[in-house]
Formats: sequence, structure tokens, C-alpha cells
Amino acid sequence: MMAPTTLERLRVLQAISSSGTIAGAARSLGYTPSAVSQHLASLEREAAASLVERSNRGVVLTSAGRLLATRSSDILDLVRNAFDEVGAATNRHETSLVVAAFPTAITTMLLPLREALAPSIKLTIVDAEPEQALRALTARDVDGAITDDYANQRPSRPDNLHRTLLRSEPIRLVTRPDRLERTLAAYADADWVLGGPTSRLGQAARHLCQNAGFTPRVVTETDDHHIAFEVIRAGGAVSLLPELALDEVPDGVVVAHGVDVSVERRIEFVTRPALSSNPAVATLTHLLTGEVVTRDGRRDG
Repeated sequence: MMAPTTLERLRVLQAISSSGTIAGAARSLGYTPSAVSQHLASLEREAAASLVERSNRGVVLTSAGRLLATRSSDILDLVRNAFDEVGAATNRHETSLVVAAFPTAITTMLLPLREALAPSIKLTIVDAEPEQALRALTARDVDGAITDDYANQRPSRPDNLHRTLLRSEPIRLVTRPDRLERTLAAYADADWVLGGPTSRLGQAARHLCQNAGFTPRVVTETDDHHIAFEVIRAGGAVSLLPELALDEVPDGVVVAHGVDVSVERRIEFVTRPALSSNPAVATLTHLLTGEVVTRDGRRDG
């Protein structure tokens, strides 16, 4: 007969997995390290297996620990789903969602949905770049994440998450009206404003320039398109920006639609698999993809 356990012990294992230390798990849960160790010891007795290996640098989950941590995450999400589904069925339930997203996704995609979600769903937004957002998602610090990547990159991303494509958008060359050219190679001698070499857009832009036969002379490194606009206006620089950042292009800056920049950015909503069917998560996903969910659960749009 299987030994009984508790959801709280599964939460403790999740916290240990995320933090890598007993002390870190204790801080995240508001427990003492001794209490975390006691929960872990009880869980190991119930599983009849060693779940962690201890070292001077912290703890590492064993193969049994990783398996149980994965199943624990699913179980915790399924329990949450059950309570949210009961609440939704009785029209007496208020729930909350925490979603991490990069800045332009926050302003153009998430903030406009707050009114549509209220009052039954309280949306909390966390400003985070995709890699940080995905770490927070797997650590259960957030319920979902809006991430992006570029067609000429091969990012290393967790493959055990549920992904919904929100949009694919082109990358555009942006400059001053007096600097318009017909090809990317024609800007080989221009000053550039790009994201840093470790940013996804910065890497994608540099790759495009190198394919066009030159290394861009970067005079300003930033992922903030507002700063890029100001550098362009002030010094006649050139930049490559995704279309989502070009909703409001200021005077003195133009988009060079005729330039041969052939790469797209994919924007996805990512959540944990078991949480993808949660009523609040499903509602947000439908709104992000432009679908309308009727009261009887049918989808339009």
C-alpha cells in the first residue's frame, strides 16, 4: 500500500528543487530550515527513496527526486485547477494569475486585458525577460510567461512546457528619413543602436548584419526601443526592431519597409502543462490569441 503524503510536503520538494538549498526553500516558504528538513525526511520515508544528495554547495535532486518533483508540480496544478473549476461553476470564485512578460508585451498585450479579466481574475504582471520568466515559471513563482525568440536563433528552452503561439512578426530596419537605403548592406558604414550581445534581439540583429557582409558599428547598446528612437533622431543611427515596438514611431524616425530584413520574432504564451486547462489560464490564453469565450464555454473568433 502506498504511504500517504501531504500537498505541503510536495510543495517543500518543489521549493528545494527550485532553490537548490534547504535554506533557500525555507525562505521561499516562510519556514525554518529545520522544518524543511523534517518535511523532506518524511517524504523520503514515504517514497522509500533518497530524493536529494547533499553537498557543501547545497542539495541536488536524485533521479527519484527529479521524477517526484515533476509529478508534484503536476499534482499541485491539478489541485488548483479543481478548486478553480468548482469556483467557476458556482460563480462565486475569485482567482488570481501571475504572468511574467517582457516590457512591450506588458504594455501592448497584458495591460489592455486587465479590464476584461476583472473582477473574477486578478492579473499580477511581472517584468521579466524570457529566460528569467521561464525560470520563474518552472519554479512556480508565476503561472504563465510571455516569451519571444527569433527565427535565426536556436535558444535552449525547456521542452516540458505548454506553448501557445500568439503572433509572428517581422523585424524592421528603423532610421531617420534622410538615411533611407534599399538594402541592409548599404548600412555597413552607419552607426547602429542595438541590444547587447547577450540579448536575443541584439544577437539576431548582429547575425543579420554578418550575413549581409559586415559587422555593425554599435554606438549604443539598449533593448529599450524608446532610447533607440532618441539615438536615431539625435545622430542618424540605424536599428533593427520588432514590429511590436513600432506602434508609435516618433517624428524624425521612419521604418524602412523596403529593406531586405528577412527574420521573424515568435511571441508565445507559456505555462505548465497541467495548468494549461485551468479556467483562468484558459481565459487569458483565449484573450491573448483574440478568441472570445462565451459563458457556456464555447469559443468564437
